[in-house]
Amino acid sequence: MHPLLTPNAIYAALYWRADGKYHWAFIVAESPVSGKKLHATNLEDPATWRYASDEFDVSTEWKPLVILAQIGVAPQGTSCVDCLLCTIPMATPVCDSPHPFTCRIWFREAVRVLNGQGMVTCRAINALEKELTMLGDENGNSVALGRPWKLHTDVESVVL
Repeated sequence: MHPLLTPNAIYAALYWRADGKYHWAFIVAESPVSGKKLHATNLEDPATWRYASDEFDVSTEWKPLVILAQIGVAPQGTSCVDCLLCTIPMATPVCDSPHPFTCRIWFREAVRVLNGQGMVTCRAINALEKELTMLGDENGNSVALGRPWKLHTDVESVVL
């Protein structure tokens, strides 16, 4: 059985990739077992990034989810978060230069946007990224071996 989600919670989601890196996304819970996955993706065309808002269900998620870590709350629900994140440009912000654009760079900018709206209270984006990567690394090998993802509600880099 999968851990239950908190409705209206905003989760950082890290997905295992074969190259040892992670796909970075957000899950905004709409029920204890479902919600929306909000992320930047280039799966359809590796040369073109686009914003995606996909249905998420803990029992049918097909990608190898490694962790979900609660980082905030969306008091007005998923649609408010979706409206904010869909406007983020698919380009590296100046503060993240010279890194090339990826889902991780988009995630960092999305945290800044959510932080500015009071839905996330992030102490430092670099510390959050490091902490999430560490949590992912701790569970990544287990997921690669077929074990379940982990839910974290005690992320030190954010204030809930």
